[in-house]
Amino acid sequence: MSTIVVGLYKESQAAKKAFQALVAAGCREKDIDTFDGAGNADKATQELVGHGFTKDIAQRYAAAIKEGHTLVAADIADQDADAAEAILDENGAIDLPEASSHQPKKPAKADSGKADKGTDVEEETVPVIEEQVEIGKRRVSKGGVRVTTEVTETPVQETVRLREEKVDVERHKVDRTLGAREADAAFEEKTVEMTATSETPEVTKEARVVEEVVLSKKATEHDKTVEASARRTDVKVKPTGDRPATKR
Repeated sequence: MSTIVVGLYKESQAAKKAFQALVAAGCREKDIDTFDGAGNADKATQELVGHGFTKDIAQRYAAAIKEGHTLVAADIADQDADAAEAILDENGAIDLPEASSHQPKKPAKADSGKADKGTDVEEETVPVIEEQVEIGKRRVSKGGVRVTTEVTETPVQETVRLREEKVDVERHKVDRTLGAREADAAFEEKTVEMTATSETPEVTKEARVVEEVVLSKKATEHDKTVEASARRTDVKVKPTGDRPATKR
């Protein structure tokens, strides 16, 4: 069960701070109404009467709103009503102007059994609740593809013919006469060199692209009918005495 807790403020800034304090304490913004300006006075009266305030008290608040005050009204769970009253009071809530000595200090809350100048009135409110259904959409994962690369080695074997040179030195006994040109150079110092070479295997590598793996995804759209049910409570009134029954 819930009840309506109200606080009256001289300054709109104080009312705004009270509003923010209620939200910070966990109250939902949609459960808090702020009434200011003459145009909201009648609306405030209807709201307060509809939530259990007597018409006289509601009209007093409406008059205060027309005079420039701001009213903050919050729909609070019964167990949190006292804490909400304390929050409104801490943020500067004032007494209802021209209230009698029997008028409770504000912030106040709507309660069953409110009395108006000696009139004993007992009230009980039964709310009619209706669910509002909103159908939207959200994105979910349906799996995908993961591509990873790994390196493997394949042995390659090939036979290569290698050439190898070797320098040999041999001495041969010779007995012949030098020619004229040979005789001129016979006694000159000189050096003769011969270098031997050999072949050794050499491996060269070249990286080439031989295949490509391409990942892509395609989006399609389709319509889907979603069914849900919205609940609503109906209030049936049956007579227990001689009064006729009514239905709302």
